[in-house]
Amino acid sequence: MTAWHLYAVRLPDGVELRDSWLSDQGWRDQPLREAEPLPGRFALPGFVDSHSHVSFGTGADGGPVPLDRSEAEANLDRYARSGVGMIRDAGGAPNVVLTIPVATGRPHVMAAGRHLAPAGMYFEAVHDPVDASNLVAVALAEIAAGARCVKLVADFIPADARTLSTALPVPTYDLDVVRDLIQATHAAGARVAAHVTTSMVGELVRLGIDSVEHGTGLDHDTVAEMARRGIAWTPTLCAGLSIAPDAPDERRRLVHQRRERFRELLPLAIELGAPVLTGSDAVGSIPREIALLVECGVDPSAALRAATTTAVQFFGTDAAAAMPSVVTFDADPRSSPQVLAQPVAIVVGGQRIL
Repeated sequence: MTAWHLYAVRLPDGVELRDSWLSDQGWRDQPLREAEPLPGRFALPGFVDSHSHVSFGTGADGGPVPLDRSEAEANLDRYARSGVGMIRDAGGAPNVVLTIPVATGRPHVMAAGRHLAPAGMYFEAVHDPVDASNLVAVALAEIAAGARCVKLVADFIPADARTLSTALPVPTYDLDVVRDLIQATHAAGARVAAHVTTSMVGELVRLGIDSVEHGTGLDHDTVAEMARRGIAWTPTLCAGLSIAPDAPDERRRLVHQRRERFRELLPLAIELGAPVLTGSDAVGSIPREIALLVECGVDPSAALRAATTTAVQFFGTDAAAAMPSVVTFDADPRSSPQVLAQPVAIVVGGQRIL
């Protein structure tokens, strides 16, 4: 790794141009010899994608399909080119995501290993089912293999009902089993990220999960409880608010309802202090996720924090293991989130990408 010199406004909260130097030791205000100058007048830490699937691609039917190691590494390269310096892989093929080596020029990966769900309760093409009787043992094995969190699929539409337009998600495990999973995972020094789209999110929050993934069933009281407990919310707006050009009216109504709900709850979560994070899921990008946060009423600086400093603080020592990254822009993305898709310099994993 070399060192870089910037004369830029340090975002997400800076207001003045200043000289800064970046190296593998982090930021400093004193000159570093032979530092390479970086263009751009506004600088953000590398983005944090807090809900991604490095080892998944998209199949012909629009659902996820597994990727091999070389394809997953190509995904990491793609993330780097968009300015992502750190990724929490929220479920994937353990033999891929738990063994990807650290490499210069690629994002730092915090992986969850496999999706924890019983048979018929996740996408079959990428799912190795886990019976309730084996849930804790499988989770602990994933942690022993390097997972920094485990991915609980807390509710899902059963396989035999997915062709029905009226089908709704149902719980995957009894709450007693989930309680045992949370306690065992915490005792092993890891966290529980829960896919949950129904009102059962309130029960999961009270049981002590660490992050709500998607969270379309959240309400005001549960958001307030998340703030009290420091539980994060990754709303994955790119996925939840997407509408295909030929989408039926039912899908359009659903997305409209979600958007209105997010406009109520996302600013509230940030006001109360619940960590709101950005996650591209398998369909979006972090620049687009930030723009959607702003569209949902989140202050632009807070939206930038969700993709940078808030996420780094939430992931703590796991994030501290990542090499410093930076993305620079000619214009201020707080004035126009579209700027985020037009970086002028990117440093990820100790290497200049752009």
